[in-house]
Amino acid sequence: MFDSPLIIFDSLALFMAMVISGLAAFRAVSSRRVLATPLYRSRALWTGTVGLMVLLFAAWAILLENTGSSVTFGLVPPYGTPEFYAYVFLSALVVAVAFAWIDSTIRVALELDFLHRDALGWRRLRLVVGISVVAGIVVAQFATVTWELLTSVLLLGVPTSYEVAALVVVGRRVRDATMRRYMKWMGFLVMATLLQLATTYVSPFLNFPLTVFAYFLYVMTTSLLKTAPLSVAVAGTPAHVQLSPPNQESL
Repeated sequence: MFDSPLIIFDSLALFMAMVISGLAAFRAVSSRRVLATPLYRSRALWTGTVGLMVLLFAAWAILLENTGSSVTFGLVPPYGTPEFYAYVFLSALVVAVAFAWIDSTIRVALELDFLHRDALGWRRLRLVVGISVVAGIVVAQFATVTWELLTSVLLLGVPTSYEVAALVVVGRRVRDATMRRYMKWMGFLVMATLLQLATTYVSPFLNFPLTVFAYFLYVMTTSLLKTAPLSVAVAGTPAHVQLSPPNQESL
């Protein structure tokens, strides 16, 4: 274990990501009982779920890059091994859940817009974007030649940049201050994902953007608790009027 300074640095960064995302997950899930409306409770549940997945991913990454057979490969186990296929599956699952969270947040924000306007065609393109990012992370694991690597970059980078743009556009239209703040930090979080993609292509041992990602998760949870309406039992005052449509809880 810890065969080089770069592995030591990356393992420390991943450990910090574990701690921060664990705190974010705990705080998000535990805060659901004090938030007054389904709108904010669903955001807290999504944030906690993503935080837990980041924690587990970072923990396994530390194990992988400090295991003898995987040290030269970084986070990716040797090609063709059972661990490799498990890694590809889990990576695709994490990306799919993260996209579903972003998509859910954007759709909630579109409903909160008084005019229910679309944002850069998100309602039409969301399925294509979701398929693209999941396909991109899978292609990236199997890429062995330049054109395959460039394909994975396009499949991941273009839709991720589009997600940031959609978050900015729809976030400006939402009057609810809590959701605006939540979406602002989500935009920063998605940009941290772009940084993670860039550093990974430079070296498999440069995963410090995952720590930044975890930090933004924690700030998003904190922003909900600071500004969202609380339940009667906690606030001691009548709960705010529900801001979400009847089916918002399932988003």
